[in-house]
Amino acid sequence: MFEELHTYILPNLIPKNTKLLVAVSGGPDSMALGHILWRYMREDPAQGISLVITHVHHGARKESDQELELVREMAERWEVPCRIHRFDSLGYAQAMGKSFEEAAREWRYARWREDMQEDGCNLLATAHHLGDQAETILYRLLRGSGAAGLAGIYPSRDSIIRPLLTFTKADIFKYCEQERLPYAIDQTNLQPVYVRNRIRLELIPLLEREYNPRLQEALGRMGELLRWDEEYLAQQVEKAWNVYALKSQQAIGLKPAVFAEPAAILSRLLRHAAMIVTRERRGLSYAYITKIMSSQGKPGWRQDLPGLTVKINEEGIWFCNKVQSIEKDAKPYISDILLEPGRRIKIPGYEAEIMFLTEKEFKLAEEGLRDSENQVAIFDQELLMQTHGRLMCRTRRQGDKMWFPGVGHKALKKVFQEGKISASRRGNFPLVAVGDEVLWIPGLRQSGLWPPQKHSPKVYCVIMAANREL
Repeated sequence: MFEELHTYILPNLIPKNTKLLVAVSGGPDSMALGHILWRYMREDPAQGISLVITHVHHGARKESDQELELVREMAERWEVPCRIHRFDSLGYAQAMGKSFEEAAREWRYARWREDMQEDGCNLLATAHHLGDQAETILYRLLRGSGAAGLAGIYPSRDSIIRPLLTFTKADIFKYCEQERLPYAIDQTNLQPVYVRNRIRLELIPLLEREYNPRLQEALGRMGELLRWDEEYLAQQVEKAWNVYALKSQQAIGLKPAVFAEPAAILSRLLRHAAMIVTRERRGLSYAYITKIMSSQGKPGWRQDLPGLTVKINEEGIWFCNKVQSIEKDAKPYISDILLEPGRRIKIPGYEAEIMFLTEKEFKLAEEGLRDSENQVAIFDQELLMQTHGRLMCRTRRQGDKMWFPGVGHKALKKVFQEGKISASRRGNFPLVAVGDEVLWIPGLRQSGLWPPQKHSPKVYCVIMAANREL
């Protein structure tokens, strides 16, 4: 296993003079990955490769302390720097209104991005293996994903590498045994409580037993073939975009001739145009894309879709943000403005500024914040700090939602309707959000996420007139 990695895989994934952040949980997969990369670094010192270990203590299981010590001892023995992160994963998931798996994964990757920046790392290495690949492809297949989703996990993408992606779990156990590597087993991975766990523990064994004993290899091969196709299609779509794209002050468009393109290219161009307008990464769903394609580019066709209006005239097909275009005097669209505690940030086009104040700072400035021009939301400081690097001010976009205790998530449209805000005014509100999770609509409503806790410090988010003295 190491020889194959050393000869064929790692040289293609890791350039010379790379500083790698290695995510190590203490399980067999990540312990094997850490050891392999450490060996590779030591055996080829001329390449100038260095490592930093990162470990997340989720605080959800009693074994977590033992796993932390296992990783720490390994890093010390190898003389590799080690970053340890502790957080209340169950509390965070509840505060986010998300499943434990989704919330914990989001938190981990956010921390790892920070680690990479602080340690000057070029790449993040994770221990995904062939079983994870098969599980992911089956999961997406069951959800009806297209070719892009069925391409599975990429060996290298967005500064993340996955060197073990072609190796089975059995290969990894064998390597740990050969190298006498200690590791921990997370018992929750053996419980069929999540969909992915059930796929791994029940569906894959069934398919291997009844249909194809080499199912994981077959799915891995299929994923690789589809990745080749996707990479080629992405190149063709980029070329086609340069040919057909139209721009105006109010909309993104495509020339009429775009409807002569094959469905594989046309559908991707339509989805890309919509994504630019809505800023929703996943783009429009299959049902909406096929609805647009069925128009056949006939002038006069128009359709209101989530977050945008699509209309066709003699010049082409146009994607407009319907929230912005309802009124001529609508406020400008606000792209993601990063919010950071301690900084007073101007909101473009609103003659207003937004900032965060500690409880002490707010009390000192409170007299100046009591008129109707100013608006305030109060959050738990420790919980809000966990969103570092992801907290944004922006206007609404497709997929926005708010979470409320005892209710769950509501679409932002529903929140505006309950607040009796007309459709023409909904695009005029600057929002405070993390991803598609809206935390606060100033002057209207604050979500139930990150409320002030009894014994934790508070932080006050304030919108005030620009250049106002506090």
